[in-house]
Amino acid sequence: MTWHLVTTDYPPLDGGIATWASATAAALRAAGEHVVVYAPRRLGAPDTVGLWGRAWARWAGLWVTAQVLPRVREGDRVLAATWPLATGLLGRCDVSVVFHGSDLTRSPQVSGLDAVRASARLLPVSSFLGGLLAAPHTVLPMPLAPAPRAVPGDDLLAIARLGRLKGVDRVIRLAAREGRGVTVVGDGPERAALEELASALVVRARFTGRVARSEIPWDGHYAALLLSRTDADGSGAEGLGLVLLEAAARGIPGVGCRTGGVPESAFAVLEDPDTDTLPALPFGDAPAAFVHARHSPERSLAVLLGAAPGSGVP
Repeated sequence: MTWHLVTTDYPPLDGGIATWASATAAALRAAGEHVVVYAPRRLGAPDTVGLWGRAWARWAGLWVTAQVLPRVREGDRVLAATWPLATGLLGRCDVSVVFHGSDLTRSPQVSGLDAVRASARLLPVSSFLGGLLAAPHTVLPMPLAPAPRAVPGDDLLAIARLGRLKGVDRVIRLAAREGRGVTVVGDGPERAALEELASALVVRARFTGRVARSEIPWDGHYAALLLSRTDADGSGAEGLGLVLLEAAARGIPGVGCRTGGVPESAFAVLEDPDTDTLPALPFGDAPAAFVHARHSPERSLAVLLGAAPGSGVP
């Protein structure tokens, strides 16, 4: 039996889906499973089958059906990183679909998604996303392996694309209320405005720009924060908050807010991120234990290899 893992993002990309896909493929292979990873040829991803095609946002299902389906044999399983990749495979093979966030919180509720709901095994990465599916599902833990312990410090850490919904401005204002410095990892359209805000509030701020996940400066921080918001119509909510889990795995407590799936990844939650201050937070064993009680390669594999649809969090 072969696992056909189909994804839009894969290393050398560093986003959440790429990180999930790479770690999932590694976990399956470590468990003795045969895995073939498919990704768009434009990524130049190593150890993958490159898929060709234009306008992936619109025609992903078509390209996957034409190039992956002929390789699938009886008894094989297809694991799609996002639901549009699976639309042409439904009813033709065993399909599981993972939901990470924007594929539900921003994608229109079109007939393709309705067909996926009815025919595929649904694996949202949070209970929040599961609620949006309104269909039987199993929450899929993230395949996070133990990580090296970071060195504690006093500054705050924000890792995000620097757009309005990510709430990095809230982190900078919190740093000002706390009298702390802040490290901002990432880039995006709000970077200049965020640098001006830090300067106006006299916050000691370091903006690293976008860096590879392997180069994130974890050391020297008191907490990692994700204080995201939604659009006025409620769309665009964070699906989970992988960066908070990655930080906690290194012993850095992750602090979130009550937006989307963020509370499910947060070691501590601010009820009002615009006015609250930070509680006393433990560093080290407690945050790491929080993560690995919920997320690990073994927990992810337990769902992929065994748990029945609709069984909930294992």
